[in-house]
Amino acid sequence: MIYPELKSLKSLTKGEHVFRQIIVTLLAQLLQPLQGNRLRRLMLPLGLGALLASAPPLFAQDVLAGASLQPSATLRQGGAMFQIQRDGRSAYVFGTIHVGKADFYPMDAKVLQALQQSCCLALEIDPGNTQAMIPLMKKYGFYLDGKPHQKDLPPKLQKQLAALLDKYNMAPEQIASLKPWLIATMLGISEYASQGYLSQYGVDGTLASLAKSSNKRLVELETADAQLALLGNLPLVEQVQFLQDSVDEIQDPAKARRSLDLVNLWRNGDLDGLAAMLAEMNAEDSFASKFMQRSLLDGRNPGLADGIVKLTASATDPFIAIGMLHLVGPNSVLAILQQRGYTVKRIY
Repeated sequence: MIYPELKSLKSLTKGEHVFRQIIVTLLAQLLQPLQGNRLRRLMLPLGLGALLASAPPLFAQDVLAGASLQPSATLRQGGAMFQIQRDGRSAYVFGTIHVGKADFYPMDAKVLQALQQSCCLALEIDPGNTQAMIPLMKKYGFYLDGKPHQKDLPPKLQKQLAALLDKYNMAPEQIASLKPWLIATMLGISEYASQGYLSQYGVDGTLASLAKSSNKRLVELETADAQLALLGNLPLVEQVQFLQDSVDEIQDPAKARRSLDLVNLWRNGDLDGLAAMLAEMNAEDSFASKFMQRSLLDGRNPGLADGIVKLTASATDPFIAIGMLHLVGPNSVLAILQQRGYTVKRIY
């Protein structure tokens, strides 16, 4: 069944939970910052937020109970925040992770204060607009002929896929109508979940809930259509390679262990560490890694920078939150903003 009825969280199996998470939340948000299938899954949590964020989070009541706009003194809770300025106008730019745990909250007092002082919140996309995401998921992520297509995959990949479905307690029927890129993303999210990192606890969705509870305007820097099209418009042969690369990396224990390292880098706000790991991953010769760097980061960063420039020209001290990998490297959003005359100062 493509669109299962919403069930209470307690009644969901792990597989059903992940499946609903993907379908109902745009599979959502950017995809986006950190895990074991190396570059691809690193990109998903820290980069393509629109595909992993769930808004409102399924655990919104739990998250918001500890993450109000009232700043509280806590240990460092992750991310990195910058103040950008040009022509007398300024904004906050915060690097997020699109999956998380309950202990990511409450957020650091500096982050909450910046959000409280801002006029609005800008995200890659609005993670709460799930109704608009469902038809886009059908358009880009599903075969609509009603036929299972997994038998069209190479035999080796079919066997690997069957093993992972068993690992994540998912039935083959749950992916029967999914295109290869969406299966790859679903497996990445499942791997996160198996390590305790859920998109419901993603920072983007939590910030959106906080902003909406304070009647702050929410601005989209991108569109869900554009994000999904990056993967959905890939030729089938490249989608299959993307899936193969993802499966191979999930099944490599050495690479899988890096997921926790990546989360720790985000929690420590270690941009240098993320940049070093990203450079190492980019040196690898795989379609997934090259696509992620070329299309999901370098290809999107100029557009994100354009949106920030436009927003700061008309809004007072907006709070901008995007996947933290967009803030890393020579082609990052921050580097582009500096090229356009902005001063960039790290404040958290």
